[in-house]
Amino acid sequence: MEKLYTVEEIAEMTSLTTRTIRNYLKDGILKGRKIGGQWRFTEEDVKNFMDSGNIAIEVIDFNKQSITDFLDGVYTDIAGKIQICSIIDVYYESHEEYEVMMEKRDTFMEDISSRSEKEKQFMKVTWNMNQEECKGRYILFGSPEFIVNSINFLQE
Repeated sequence: MEKLYTVEEIAEMTSLTTRTIRNYLKDGILKGRKIGGQWRFTEEDVKNFMDSGNIAIEVIDFNKQSITDFLDGVYTDIAGKIQICSIIDVYYESHEEYEVMMEKRDTFMEDISSRSEKEKQFMKVTWNMNQEECKGRYILFGSPEFIVNSINFLQE
């Protein structure tokens, strides 16, 4: 069965707000379908959305700004005495490796989404795919425990 994404999951993946995602949907930049009164998006819908020029640039700019903000001490709302920003690139060489990477990404993002609001205050995640370079990039902000657990999961 094909994985379907929600507006909230796409917002989380791109670090854009749900309002921005809904505006892209309204403007026809993001395609999807309503199921049970809620918008759902296939992997292909998300890929087409992310591949559109303005979206890719907006996400890249947001990621760069997030890192600059971390360096400038903006993320003081992430609880804990030690905060880490980590950039993890996951490379793939074949379509099979790409599929495994996407499944792992889905599991990872579902785990983040399922956490309590209290737990989420210790973490921030962005993710994007660079098809030309054959890699996925995670930008993680959070506690040492969260970063180590994330790295271990992505290495499995």
